[in-house]
Amino acid sequence: MPETISMSAFQNGNKEAFNHVFNMFYKRICYFAAGIVNEDCAEDIVQDAFIKLWERRHSFNNLNAIKAFLYLTTKNSCINTYKHQKIVDKFESDQVEEIDETNIIYHLIEAEVLEEVQQAVQQLPQSYRKVIYLSYFQGLSNQETADYLNVSINTVKTQKVRSLRILREILKHSPTALVLLMSKVL
Repeated sequence: MPETISMSAFQNGNKEAFNHVFNMFYKRICYFAAGIVNEDCAEDIVQDAFIKLWERRHSFNNLNAIKAFLYLTTKNSCINTYKHQKIVDKFESDQVEEIDETNIIYHLIEAEVLEEVQQAVQQLPQSYRKVIYLSYFQGLSNQETADYLNVSINTVKTQKVRSLRILREILKHSPTALVLLMSKVL
């Protein structure tokens, strides 16, 4: 559905339009939040951000505004949660670390890049996707991957090479995602 129709439906409270926006941004905002606070807390924070988005849906006229709102709301909630936890921890250890703004920017970029890589991996044939997921995201060796998939080790090696070739082509316009992919490989 085109952005203008989607935004109009979104502003009018159409749940299907909201689900479209949710599916578009949820994973990447979770990656971002999990880089600042623990993963369980991150999901709660992101869900709260989407509730705030729903409550203020009339204020948004494009997807970039929604994306910026979600990142900013999540960032602020993460910082508040982090500070609250540090105050609690201070009573236990008397040491409080400051959140480094550079780390927040790093996690924002990382979330966006991870989403690009995930989308690129989803474009691979299913057998290639399984090999990439097990090898690089689960950290299994070639032999462990072959055993798990019940294929030969040469099949795993061949599919990894072909997958990486395809991923390089898909991500050639995103040098940051390509660097992340190569860092997983090396």
